[in-house]
Amino acid sequence: MTRKTAVAASLVLLAVCVPHGHAWLRPWFEDVTVVERSELIVVARLKQGSVRHVEHERKADEGRSWEHHATLVITQVLKGKCNDTEIPIIIHYGLTPIVGDGKEANKGVIEIHDTGNSHAGGPPLLKDAKEDNLWFLRKRGGRLGREPGTGNFGIVDPEDVQPLKWKDYFLCYLSENPEKAVRDYLTRSPEKPKRAQNYLDHVEVQRILKLDDPAKRFDALLPFFLKRTTWNMKAEARQGIVGCGKHAGEKLTEMFGDPKHKRFRHEIISMWRDIGYRDSVPLLTDLLKQHDQFWAKQDLKAGWWNDFSEGALTERRRDIYGEVYAAAYTLRSFRDPRARDALELTRQRWAAINFDNRQIVEECERALRELDG
Repeated sequence: MTRKTAVAASLVLLAVCVPHGHAWLRPWFEDVTVVERSELIVVARLKQGSVRHVEHERKADEGRSWEHHATLVITQVLKGKCNDTEIPIIIHYGLTPIVGDGKEANKGVIEIHDTGNSHAGGPPLLKDAKEDNLWFLRKRGGRLGREPGTGNFGIVDPEDVQPLKWKDYFLCYLSENPEKAVRDYLTRSPEKPKRAQNYLDHVEVQRILKLDDPAKRFDALLPFFLKRTTWNMKAEARQGIVGCGKHAGEKLTEMFGDPKHKRFRHEIISMWRDIGYRDSVPLLTDLLKQHDQFWAKQDLKAGWWNDFSEGALTERRRDIYGEVYAAAYTLRSFRDPRARDALELTRQRWAAINFDNRQIVEECERALRELDG
């Protein structure tokens, strides 16, 4: 699930310009969360001809927003109570029904698209909402449906509608023993492992976090960290490893020097910071000095960051940049005098490098000021 993927480039924090409007980066909601929060879950379809665009009232200084009203025809109730076969619903801003233009190929088709996400794109959430699909309904309020409400049921997030093929899977979370039900589902449907396995990984991580011995906790959490398991957009295995304290700091030092874990290097550096593992200071100062030698040999022309004419070199530069920045802000947090020379060396190097982003220079300057203070 790409919205959940941990992106190492987040360390770089390059400025991104986005147009003004009501688009946002949506949070990701886990399947079990969607089931638990839904007041009414149904197999249903939109009634043809019922979709209606409704503009929101707005002040002179506010941008446009809207919602859609429609009638939902219910085939089966999976959660909650509803005695009606047809109910009015609100499709809140950010989810958009697009009705076919009448041509034979898409006559009567009602697609539902995610139009509220700054990273939206690709296929529709539902290929045809006039056919039976899964609807996870809540009563929401506010201009964008982001607040609790008391009116008609509606949908707000992309996870609130799902193709009917996932019905048996979602029923697992309504059973008395969801973990067993999901495991059984995975056995029956091995071609659909990813979203089911994510829940099972979460359950296992929660069990591991209860272990008293930090060494055992670290060893058990490590496989989940290495495959970047997340839950509710949080890296819970990473958090658990940080909670192992000094033992984790020592084990991460071994990993840092292992070439097969090279892609985790700046993540490990930030974990040392979170642990407060000051034994990493000599390693980090040596790292900054080594990387200074690398940058001294680079011919950095304007636009070098996005120049992929030599793709491998650009990727290498980006990786090393990430390590330098992570080392600088980690050393700043330690306020250790042993880091002074390496921080000053790095500050001077990056003050002279042809690059608009000054975050490394600024981080080194802050660290040096705090050492002096």
